[in-house]
Amino acid sequence: MNHLLMIHQYLKDRGELSDIPATGLPFITISRESGAGGHLLAHVLTADFQKHSEFEFFKGWHVFDREICQVVAEDPELETSFNDLLSENYRSEFREVMNNLFSGRSEQYIKFKKVFKVVRILATLGKVILVGQAAACVTADMPSGIHIRLVAPEAIRTRWMMKKFNISKEEAMAMMARQDENRHKVAQNFFNKSVDDPLLYHATFNGDKTTPHEMSYAIIEMLKFRMKQSV
Repeated sequence: MNHLLMIHQYLKDRGELSDIPATGLPFITISRESGAGGHLLAHVLTADFQKHSEFEFFKGWHVFDREICQVVAEDPELETSFNDLLSENYRSEFREVMNNLFSGRSEQYIKFKKVFKVVRILATLGKVILVGQAAACVTADMPSGIHIRLVAPEAIRTRWMMKKFNISKEEAMAMMARQDENRHKVAQNFFNKSVDDPLLYHATFNGDKTTPHEMSYAIIEMLKFRMKQSV
C-alpha cells in the first residue's frame, strides 16, 4: 500500500476522511521528550517486525514523521515550509495574533489542522508508526491505535542531542527545552491535553531503564495479543 500516494490524491481531491477506506489495521504513535529516542524506537520496531515475517500482520509497516511534513508542505494552499513543519515550531502568541489581524485567518491553525488530517488518514490506513505530530491526541478516539510515550533523564537526553547534532551541552539543553515547550503548546492549545498525562498512552517507557529492543518486544507482544483477539 502506497500511503503517501493515497494522501497526495486525497489532498488533491479535497476529499473527506470518510472517503478513506478503513482497514481496521493497527497503528502506533510515539510521543517523546526531546532526545528520548522516538525515531530510534520506531526504526527498531520496523526491524523487529521483520523477525516475525511468518505473520502477515507484521509486514508492510512504515514510519512517518518527515514524510507527514513533506506531504503537508507540498500542499499549494499552505504558505509554509518543510523545515518549519519538521521543527514542530509553535509561533509566539503575539505573532499569531498579528497574522490573524492582517490575514483574517490563522496560518498556524490551518497548518496544524492539515498535519492532523494527514495523521488521521495514515492511522485509518493502518500499519504505520507515527512519531510526534501530537498523533496520540489526534487519534485518541481510534481503537486500533497503541500509544507510546518515551521519557529519559535530562542528562541522558542532553548527551544524545549533543552527539546527534554535534553541538555543545548548552545548545543541546536549549534545543530540548524549546522542542518540549512547542510540543506541550500544541497538545494544550489544540486538544486541551498535556503530553505528560499518562492516561493518553498505553505505556510509558524510561529510556534510562529500558532499551529500545525491550520496548519493541513489549509493543510487539501487545500487537500479538490484539492479533489473536481479532481472529
